[in-house]
Amino acid sequence: MALRASKGRQGEESAPLSLHELTSRIAAVVNEGFADPIWVVTELSDVRVAANGHCYMNLIEKEPRRGTTLASMRGMIWSTRWWLLRDSFFQQTGQQFATGLKVMVLVQVTMHEQYGLGLNILDIDPTYTLGEMARRRMEILRQLKEDGIIDMNRELPFPVLPQRIAIISAEGAAGYGDFMKQLANNAYGLKFYAHLFPATMQGQQTEPSVIAALDRINEVEDLFDVVVIIRGGGATVELASFDSYLLASYVAQFPLPIIVGIGHDRDETVLDHVAHTSVKTPTAAAALLIDTLYLQMQKVLDLQEEIKDNLQQKMDLERQRLQRFGNVVRNTHVMLYQQISRLDIIGQRIQSSSRQLLSNGNNTLDTFRQAIQMLSLQRIQREKDKLEFIDRTIQLAQPDNILKRGFSITRLNGHAVKSAAAVPPGSTLTIQTSDGNLTAETK
Repeated sequence: MALRASKGRQGEESAPLSLHELTSRIAAVVNEGFADPIWVVTELSDVRVAANGHCYMNLIEKEPRRGTTLASMRGMIWSTRWWLLRDSFFQQTGQQFATGLKVMVLVQVTMHEQYGLGLNILDIDPTYTLGEMARRRMEILRQLKEDGIIDMNRELPFPVLPQRIAIISAEGAAGYGDFMKQLANNAYGLKFYAHLFPATMQGQQTEPSVIAALDRINEVEDLFDVVVIIRGGGATVELASFDSYLLASYVAQFPLPIIVGIGHDRDETVLDHVAHTSVKTPTAAAALLIDTLYLQMQKVLDLQEEIKDNLQQKMDLERQRLQRFGNVVRNTHVMLYQQISRLDIIGQRIQSSSRQLLSNGNNTLDTFRQAIQMLSLQRIQREKDKLEFIDRTIQLAQPDNILKRGFSITRLNGHAVKSAAAVPPGSTLTIQTSDGNLTAETK
């Protein structure tokens, strides 16, 4: 069934409109209804600069959880304004006005009969973009902390000799070349084994590419001491891919210590907070490895010097001991020689005495018998005197003899009193003397 044409105010059918007439009417309504510019929060998509100098893009809004597009509209910045806005935005944020960025822009809603509905961007608020990036980074760090994994890689012991290095970087990148050049040309002649695991270090493929490189390293982790993730400087927006929860969780839980050297001095990503060690640039990562290995080499050299000094001291000490021992041996040799001489003299005397004894015959034997008998009698007398002295001492120690010398024995209840403190007042005491007993009462 054919559609009926719309009727006018008087009920008669109005003439159909051409498309141009319809879009002109819509444009008039839109342009009149949105005469004033409006601040809009949006995400940039498909940003491109045409040959004529105009910048074109899509302005989109996504559903936070599922990521589906809720709204989309064409946006543009005319060339007369684009270069000024672009440079000002970069100077204040360190980022390029590029796809994937969340921004707050001042737009003029326009409706054109030929080009349709669009948003003409008049200004950009850089503070919103900075705040949005910081908010997103803080949210990821908070989640990592709540999950209990934010410090896991940092708590791994750093290798004492980090010579076997797994590198994650873009093959042919300037940062990777600077890193390798510094390792190879270090001033100390240190040797490193470094192997590159190539990965995309910019754009949407950064996260899955770096994770895939980590998985390949994990399969051969015994071959390496440390992992280095490096990327040269660039626009801050190009580093936004490293502000990823999934990538950060991989780094935080990796079994080898990870050094991150991404960007310039002013750059910071979530990976800087979860890696074992964060440095500012790829060359700083190389310097860290060189300094660490040199420090250990210096410790070995110092230990070698210390061992050398200790051995020299030990040798000097042993040399002194040998010298003293030699002196003792020489002195002992002299003493032995003297003793041998004395023995020779004694031997000669014994031989002389023996000849004399043989010549004296029986008279000498009688003299020996008399001497032995006299010595025996003297010994017996000394022992007898000792026994008599002991007997007298025992007699003097008898209680009766002690009492006769004026001493007495005080008893309480049949027991000798040894201390006045042990006798309570009113006690009856018995006092024994040499000729009888006395009774006394204490007060």
